[in-house]
Amino acid sequence: MFSRKFNIVGACISRERKKAGLSQEALAEKLHVTRQTISNWESGKSLPDIESLKTLAQALNVPIERLIYEKQTAQEEQPPDTLLAALSEDFALDIWCRRLGIFVLAWGLFSGISAGSGVMQTGENSVSFAFDWSGAFSVWYLAVIRGTLLLGISKILTLLINKEP
Repeated sequence: MFSRKFNIVGACISRERKKAGLSQEALAEKLHVTRQTISNWESGKSLPDIESLKTLAQALNVPIERLIYEKQTAQEEQPPDTLLAALSEDFALDIWCRRLGIFVLAWGLFSGISAGSGVMQTGENSVSFAFDWSGAFSVWYLAVIRGTLLLGISKILTLLINKEP
């Protein structure tokens, strides 16, 4: 359990050091420690003490919490770099398209069954159940086209949103 926590803190220190554009040696000079100390913190071999964390946060110009926790706080998160990413965060557009596509496919299946089902007069005084395939297909093919388009749009949005810059 400790090694995982060490790795999180070390990864946060490394990330913030790189964001600040500092090498391990440059950061070590600012903190009056050796480069090996910085390397040990980043690799998880050791953790900085409370005073070192305070000095480290000041040197990197970040809150101490950012060095301890894996995720940034909501106030510190960067704004999305594209309109698509902004829309995705607010509305989860890709997820809504996927859900709507699945709904359209399911609705089309049941609507097709309903459209094709019916009663047919087979004789002068007899009635029986019949299924009209042409009525069902007229509903099914539209549902398949629309549902598939929505699922495709969902996949494209997912790929665009998760694309690495």
